[in-house]
Amino acid sequence: MSLRSLDLNLLPLFTALMEEQHLTRAAARLHLSQPAVSNALKRLRLQLGDDLFVRTASGLKPTPRALQLYAKVRDGLELIEQGWADQQSFDAATSRRHFRLCANGAVEYLAAPWLMQQLRQRAPGVALQIETDQSPDIVQRLQDGRLDLAIDYVDQPQPGLCHAPLLQESLVVIAARNHPQFHSDLSYDEFIHLQHVSLSPRNRQGTPIEQLLGHKDLPRQVQLWVSSFVSIPPVVASTDLIAVVPQQLVSHSLWQQLLQTAPLPFACPPVELQLIWHQSRERDQAHRWLRELLKELVNLTGA
Repeated sequence: MSLRSLDLNLLPLFTALMEEQHLTRAAARLHLSQPAVSNALKRLRLQLGDDLFVRTASGLKPTPRALQLYAKVRDGLELIEQGWADQQSFDAATSRRHFRLCANGAVEYLAAPWLMQQLRQRAPGVALQIETDQSPDIVQRLQDGRLDLAIDYVDQPQPGLCHAPLLQESLVVIAARNHPQFHSDLSYDEFIHLQHVSLSPRNRQGTPIEQLLGHKDLPRQVQLWVSSFVSIPPVVASTDLIAVVPQQLVSHSLWQQLLQTAPLPFACPPVELQLIWHQSRERDQAHRWLRELLKELVNLTGA
């Protein structure tokens, strides 16, 4: 097929469908109606001679041909966008950019209200999508453009990824205020013999807590695993379980009055929350603006 016969306006639609793998979400991202996206997909299928996507209960599953095309189309569009961005300044007030962030529940809980307040004031057309950090393919999604930015305590030492420190955070042990066996001078033996609530394991590297503490085989007695840091304070406040959480989460929790804290009963340096992005976004002025906004959040809150 000659390139002249291909409607190049369909390529951004193709990448949106590949990255969202859902017709309604792709339509919202492109600011188009769902019927318009469906019709455009029909034209693209005819021009490329492939179904490209198969409908499933959860959305759209790319065909092998779509997966093969995506890497090339994405790289080509990124080069065009980067060249265009070098010539254009980013105007937050008029931008319709759709950013995708990956963060744990504590970061989402603490940062999302301020971020949306700032976006409504400075960039009312900008949309923000915050996704879970439990996905096993965070690095791949940063590389292929499905994620703009990851905010993570856990390091991602992969080629092509850029890192910038956002803040340092202390970890503390929490328990219900009326816990009969908990006190501010908690010993290591007491810590490992009390029962815990923890985050669910991430891949084969253990839970994020073990990763942050640097103890892959920390002998905690975990009785409950949850998907988000935000679920931990209310569980701890109403049971005899204890947990390790970031200090900032306790300070801003609605359950703070029902909790007590103790330092970790072993040496552990502060953990560093990092911004992580792919180097292909380095010259993207809109992406730079978002990173600076996140740094401003830390400076203003004194975190």
